[in-house]
Amino acid sequence: MDNSKKSSAQLESPLANNAIGQDSNLNQLLQENRLLKTTLDEILTSAQQNQATQEKFYALELYFLESQSYTSLLDRILIDLPQRLRLVQVELFLLDSDQEIQRQMNEIYQDLDYPNLHYIDNRTKLEAYYTDGIKLNLSQDSTVIRRLFNHSATRSLSVAQLPLIRGHQLIGSLHLGSQDFNRFHAGLAVNFLQHLASIISVCIENCINQEKYVHLSLVDILTRAKNRRYFFQALAREIARASRSMSPISCLFIDIDHFKQINDQKGHLTGDLALKAVVQSISPLLRRSDVLARFGGEEFTVLLPECRSSTALEIAERIRENIQQMEIADHIGHLFSLTASLGVSTWNPQAQHLQSAEAIQNYLINTADKAVYAAKQAGRNCIKHLISA
Repeated sequence: MDNSKKSSAQLESPLANNAIGQDSNLNQLLQENRLLKTTLDEILTSAQQNQATQEKFYALELYFLESQSYTSLLDRILIDLPQRLRLVQVELFLLDSDQEIQRQMNEIYQDLDYPNLHYIDNRTKLEAYYTDGIKLNLSQDSTVIRRLFNHSATRSLSVAQLPLIRGHQLIGSLHLGSQDFNRFHAGLAVNFLQHLASIISVCIENCINQEKYVHLSLVDILTRAKNRRYFFQALAREIARASRSMSPISCLFIDIDHFKQINDQKGHLTGDLALKAVVQSISPLLRRSDVLARFGGEEFTVLLPECRSSTALEIAERIRENIQQMEIADHIGHLFSLTASLGVSTWNPQAQHLQSAEAIQNYLINTADKAVYAAKQAGRNCIKHLISA
């Protein structure tokens, strides 16, 4: 071969190899850039998803913290939470050792019906739901699921068990159930659920404490009947309801006969016993929607929604008989009896066209009060029903 041609071929080969190497490096760099871009996109998407999830959870926390009452909190936990988190079951267990929570809430709200709310009267019973220490538990075990939802038919395939703790004390347990088998499992991050349990625990404690103050402001401490303030609130509410439904309302005034003599002759402690006994004798005769209140001194009132005058008179007669048949032991054990005079008033929106809620309220109260006075004038231990104001 010619030396000049050989030299030229020898020169071209390294240059070609160098070009090929550069192309290979460029392709590798492009691949790395594409991989890096894909990774960055995934990180950005994950960050955006995490941000959206955090905002969702933050909004949920605020939703619970903004609860203004015990019932609004229960609605948000037991009715709204399943919808927000796509759950098929939610069960709430609250420790209520002396049944104080139940008694107070029933006195305030009268009729709370949450089939997935359960009160536990013993701490040991509540702790028995936790077989491996008082801690958050996620499970797909059918045996665990049946134990956590033993108050209802099991529809869940995975569950979260959240202990509700305040001041290092277990106050309740919240059980969440999903039809998604992979929703709650041992490897799932539990930070949100733990934080949710803390928020709900605080909300439950705060709402119960607030309701205690409400309870004190609306209930007569001596007799446990509602007080005058509650009666007027209930009366305004029932007048509005009756105006819409065109249904009658009746009102009873009950005055214990010769109560001053009981206080003067037997002492105020015995008088207090008599007042308590009167309430205990009346309460079983009333519906859940009726309101028994201590109006003042020895006078009580009963609000009877959706009750015509004939039914009100029957109820009044049963009350009068119950009071008359009571035997009350005074502070030294001596038995004595009571009688009461009763007045009945009824407003029927279909027959009595009063101009305002205030006029209706005044009619019911003033008419019942005049009827009580008429019963006293008629010899006591009787019932009077006045038709007109």
